[in-house]
Amino acid sequence: MKSSQYIDILGQQVPKRTVLFVVGSVTIVVGGVVGLLYYLMLAGSAPIAATPAIPTTVTTVTTVTTAATPTAMVAEPKDSHRVNQSNSKMSSQSSLVTLLEKHLEATQLSEVDSLIVHGAASTSTVNCELVMMARRPNLYTLKTEGIGFKYTSELGYNGQIGWSRLNLLNLNKDDVEFFTRVALFESSLAQLAWSYQSRQAVESGLESVLERLPNEQWQGRVCAVVVSRGLLPFPIYHYIDQESHEEVYRRTQVLRGIDLVDLEMHLAPSDAAASPRLPMGYELYYDGTLHDTIAITKIRPNRGVFKSRFDAPSDATTVSLSLSGRVD
Repeated sequence: MKSSQYIDILGQQVPKRTVLFVVGSVTIVVGGVVGLLYYLMLAGSAPIAATPAIPTTVTTVTTVTTAATPTAMVAEPKDSHRVNQSNSKMSSQSSLVTLLEKHLEATQLSEVDSLIVHGAASTSTVNCELVMMARRPNLYTLKTEGIGFKYTSELGYNGQIGWSRLNLLNLNKDDVEFFTRVALFESSLAQLAWSYQSRQAVESGLESVLERLPNEQWQGRVCAVVVSRGLLPFPIYHYIDQESHEEVYRRTQVLRGIDLVDLEMHLAPSDAAASPRLPMGYELYYDGTLHDTIAITKIRPNRGVFKSRFDAPSDATTVSLSLSGRVD
């Protein structure tokens, strides 16, 4: 017996073929929607690389991930290096400032604007009286007079040029310039403190006039080493005792003609009862050989030394004090 060609739906005769077509179409649509939803759920919960149905997407994502990784690895060390450099510079500056503050406290030079220093110099053959004058930040003179023989000399620096008045015979131009540099090296006893408090240090940065170097041992003492430059025509290396925070040794090199001469000062201890506290003498060495021994007898601070006192007198010879270069 053959089946009917029609199906009764709500009292209407509908061809069976039409009913089967509609049902099949609905089934396909619903199945597609369910499949799509299922795929989206899998895509949200698992790596795309695990979905074999779309290999192109896997390649794209893998390429982006690989490219991003080295970029992050390169950027991190650069930032870290920059931070380390900044921290190192800040640490060095902080260490220098701490040292200089202790030096000011020990020497009591923070409120001293000028100095007059009296003393006596002796060598193996002659003795002289000396007077040094200084005014911050970089004005200096040194005058010597012979004891028991006729001799007078005065050498100075006005912040820009050197000058000299000498009554010695047979001194050529190179020697006059050399002894003017030596006088500046000797008389600048407060240069470290005055460099720290100078306008240049404030306006251009402390590093423009002072730099801290690694500590060194000098005659059994652990010393902080600071080089001053910029305010004088040659650098000076200052050795600060880590216990007393006073300067105990300094060195430089200066020109004598075309030759560089090593200058050293071995500084004596200060007078604990004095204010300010400067070394009460020193030994001066040329190329490692003792040249002068100086005993300081009186220090007079803030005695109204006028700036014009450091100008070259009309009968003085101006002297070139060009940079001698850095000490190695």
